[in-house]
This record gives sequence, structure tokens and C-alpha cells, in this order.
Amino acid sequence: MNDEPIPPAAHAARPPRGASLAAPHDHARTAWALALFGLVPFVVMAGLLAYAGREFIAFPMLVLAFSGYSATILAFLGGIRWGYALSPGHQAIGTLVLSVLPSLFGWALLFVPSPWVFAGFAAGFALTGVWDGIAARRGALPGWFGRLRLVLAASVTLCQIVAFLATWN
Repeated sequence: MNDEPIPPAAHAARPPRGASLAAPHDHARTAWALALFGLVPFVVMAGLLAYAGREFIAFPMLVLAFSGYSATILAFLGGIRWGYALSPGHQAIGTLVLSVLPSLFGWALLFVPSPWVFAGFAAGFALTGVWDGIAARRGALPGWFGRLRLVLAASVTLCQIVAFLATWN
């Protein structure tokens, strides 16, 4: 073990604790891949609802699973904005306050029966997508993130609409 003190110049060369050495392009590519994997449950569950509908033996569990996953992801999207609003250089009280709304909205929707729960989630995902897209255009979020969010918001909103129509009486 080396007990010699680290020279001051060596401290300056080190990135701050928790900082990433990855290029921004790597972050964007990784975020796109993770986001597309996160889209799979939406597509699968909407597809199951569209294919089997209310006749599916596990229909109540599927509605619960779809609603629960939707609420979780909506809360995650608010958490992204919360974290970004706390980051140095991007601190914004208004965004911090608004960032809790997606999780509260998603939680409240868990008490709404189908098909209306899916209409609510469609609105929630569409609104957060528009919010993130506008923020990216204004430079408050990275441009690539705005494009990612618009693609995902459109895809998830479409899945919610499919679920709404599949569960309509």
C-alpha cells in the first residue's frame, strides 16, 4: 500500500467523484437502447389486450400489470426531470416542483377502472413527452433526449390507446 500523499496536480487530473468518463454520444446510445427495452412491456401488454381482450383468463392481472408498469414509468420520467433540475447548471425550482406531478398522477390513476385508466395514462405520457420535447428545444435538456422522449411518448401513448380500445365495453 502506498501511503505517499497525492500531489495537487494529480487531484486536478482526476474527474470528480461520480463523474462519467463516457462521451455524451455513448450516453445517448445507451439511453436509446435502455429506453427501447423499456418499451417492450408496453407493446407486449397492449398486444395481449388487443388480441385476447376481456376473454383472456388473466385479464384483471394484465390490466393491473399494465397499469402498475405505466405508473412506475411515469414516476421514473418525473424522477429524470427531478434529477436534472437538481444538477449543477440546470437548477430550476419550477421544474423541481412540476417533476413530482407525473408520479402523483400515475399513482392516482391506479384507482381508476379500465378503460379510463389507459386514457389517463395516454394523456400523462403524451404530456410528459411534450414537456420534455419543449424543454429540449429550449436547451433545458439535451437535444438527443428530446428526440428520444418524443419517440417514446408517441409509442407509449399509442400502446395506451390500444389498451383503452381493447378494454372498452
